[in-house]
Amino acid sequence: MKKTIRNLLPVLLLAAVLGGAAAYLFFGFGTFLNFIVAYLCAAIVVGASGFGYWQMVAASGSHRLHHDLPDIVETIDDRYGLWEEDAPTVKDDVKEVLNEERARQKEKRPSFSQRLKNAKPALSLYRLAAYGVLLFGLFWLIRGGRFEPVAYLVGAAAAPLAIAATLYSMMRGASK
Repeated sequence: MKKTIRNLLPVLLLAAVLGGAAAYLFFGFGTFLNFIVAYLCAAIVVGASGFGYWQMVAASGSHRLHHDLPDIVETIDDRYGLWEEDAPTVKDDVKEVLNEERARQKEKRPSFSQRLKNAKPALSLYRLAAYGVLLFGLFWLIRGGRFEPVAYLVGAAAAPLAIAATLYSMMRGASK
């Protein structure tokens, strides 16, 4: 994790400096401000998401699945449960078959507590705080009358793209 962060920080800083300089030189201070605010907020969001996911993986046991979902191959192969041990017998009454199938499908639905447990990464405090920073930056620009949507979107897209490109190049370098 520390090695990844050490590799990401110079790339993020370089992208911020180059993007910010280009925005300032070619379009002015307003575009520069929108680019930098969006870039920093997006970098914080991606970093918080990655850190929250890393903590979730580190906290769970390596021998345990990270979710309580059924095996995907089994679900695809036997979508309607035809090969289960307690497979339903063939019945003539269509209403009875439909009611049994509805009851069986209702049993397979995850409960509220299971859904809450699976939503834990999405509800991470790190991610929520990072999105709060993103909204604060956006509203600060709007309230100040300096919001430029195109520059903001370019800045918000630049940070995740820089991170993805760096991680991709690290993976390609490790596989060789």
